Amino acid sequence: MLNNHWYILGAGAIGTLLSCMFQKANIQSTLLVRTQLADHPNLTLVELDGSHQMIDLPTQAINESSLPITQLVLTTKAHQSHQAMIDIQSRLCEGAIIIVMQNGMGVIETLTAKFPQYRIIAASTTEGANRPTDNYLIHAGSGETWIGPFSINAPLPMLALAQQIAGQWQALPMKVRYDPQINHRLWTKLAINCAINPLTVKYQCRNGELLQNPHALSIMEDVCEELQCLMTAKQIPHNNDLFQIAKQVALNTRTNISSMLQDHKNGRPTEIDYINGYVVSNGEALGISIEHNRQLVNTVRQDYKPLLG
Repeated sequence: MLNNHWYILGAGAIGTLLSCMFQKANIQSTLLVRTQLADHPNLTLVELDGSHQMIDLPTQAINESSLPITQLVLTTKAHQSHQAMIDIQSRLCEGAIIIVMQNGMGVIETLTAKFPQYRIIAASTTEGANRPTDNYLIHAGSGETWIGPFSINAPLPMLALAQQIAGQWQALPMKVRYDPQINHRLWTKLAINCAINPLTVKYQCRNGELLQNPHALSIMEDVCEELQCLMTAKQIPHNNDLFQIAKQVALNTRTNISSMLQDHKNGRPTEIDYINGYVVSNGEALGISIEHNRQLVNTVRQDYKPLLG
């Protein structure tokens, strides 16, 4: 049975947005944060219609409590996931539910292998949000959120659990659905991220501005074609026009500053290795040319300049 309290580990834009959505649905949530952020619970949420709402954000420093955690949503950056799980492991109960909601792919396979004592569920969202400061969150675009077991051969209890979670989350003021074959959606989300995020870094722009840039659109189309070839080779069902889907997502989230661009501007490591980099490694393993994705990986890596403290 699910309880009415979710912990969220990863206080970025999506994790914070999810905490706000839980509050609106009267589902208790606690946003786990770094110690230095725990003193700033008040948040201004900019809604989709531009209105402002003050949110009293329930936060807790990771090491502030020893209360056991049975339900956790992991929204950290992909490259931070393993260490984040180690940091919180002392509070996780045996059999705890871990929902992984991140950009990119490759993390769930690693976590499932290293933490078999937990029930790990996948989630994918196309909600757009950015958090320019600790106390300010912009809900920049509406989308869909899907929940399901990562394995295509998941046992019946995991299928039932994912369906139960999706049912509970449908009380949130966002579109939430259950998908027993969510791996296909994760690949579609990966394709969208590959087509949008690194291009916002390359052209230093918001998502929607890519649609006004002929050069960006040309690269976006090439990236999507490579993804379609790779997904076909891996026998992953997919829409035959990922380019149109990517453009629609860019339009729906047109005011959004991608998480990759936010990281790039702030001198932080990006998730490029788990997005286009994941595609390149899969393409190489199958002998498929993924040159446009490779070029974007190189562009983002070469442009990375960590800020000196």
